[in-house]
Amino acid sequence: MIRIWLIAMLAAALLMVARSTDLLHATGLLHSCSTIPAPAGRHGHWHSCRKGLLDGRADLSNQACHSEGRTGSREYWRCPARLR
Repeated sequence: MIRIWLIAMLAAALLMVARSTDLLHATGLLHSCSTIPAPAGRHGHWHSCRKGLLDGRADLSNQACHSEGRTGSREYWRCPARLR
């Protein structure tokens, strides 16, 4: 019984470390987005999002952003305001 409890505690600790260090984003298991400069002649705040293996593509439409297209595993979003 003590072994099961120790394994559960170790798993919980590993999950907390992975979550706090963005390890899941860095390894590509969860999607990640980064701010990019707007293309010439375009306005707004632009983001490039990489698809994650576990959660798929980012959906920024609930933050009033519009998808501007995809290339490979990246999707580009145009937002009217800066995202947190």
